[in-house]
Amino acid sequence: MKNLVIIGAGGFAREVFDLANYCFGSDPNFKIKGFLSDGPSDIEDMGYPPVLGTVSEYEIEENDVFFCGIGNVKDRKKCVELILLKGGVFINLIHPNVVISPSVKLGIGVAIKAYCVLASDVIIGDFSFLQSNVIMGHDVHVGKYCQINSFSFFAGYSKLEDLVFVGAHSKFVQNSSAEELSVIGIGSLILRKVKKGTTVFGSPAKKISN
Repeated sequence: MKNLVIIGAGGFAREVFDLANYCFGSDPNFKIKGFLSDGPSDIEDMGYPPVLGTVSEYEIEENDVFFCGIGNVKDRKKCVELILLKGGVFINLIHPNVVISPSVKLGIGVAIKAYCVLASDVIIGDFSFLQSNVIMGHDVHVGKYCQINSFSFFAGYSKLEDLVFVGAHSKFVQNSSAEELSVIGIGSLILRKVKKGTTVFGSPAKKISN
């Protein structure tokens, strides 16, 4: 049996813990060993497994596997790369009631929470996270290290590049896109292309910073 180590020890990591327990119920090939945290955490006091050490100092043990429970996409990438350099192996966490077309392609370290639907030929890149109730039409392409929050909708052929943050209840029309490091504010409607590093908000979405 594998031992799952969750990177992070905040509220987002607790969500990952819950998701992992749902996944364990359908595929009992791992148990949750604990968390890694570079800062103070009271997660043990809340009844969760222990903090095992910091990300940089943790020594990988036999049968360890990893999942990153950090919501900030830049911090997620940094911590994942530290573990990868040590030879760490990441797993996917897919809730049992997710609907996924057989033609969908998933990277590594991907999370998909409850009630998501992924249609034909969707691609989800490494270390991207889909919160609950995300709907994706055919041929949607999501890059690496993206964070997609609940009730977001992606019409066919819409595309996210790497490190994109999508706020809850956002909508992408067909063929729209968001370039690397862009931020989509909650409830936004994307009609065309969001340029690299730009933050947009509104319906239709407009630039508010870059």
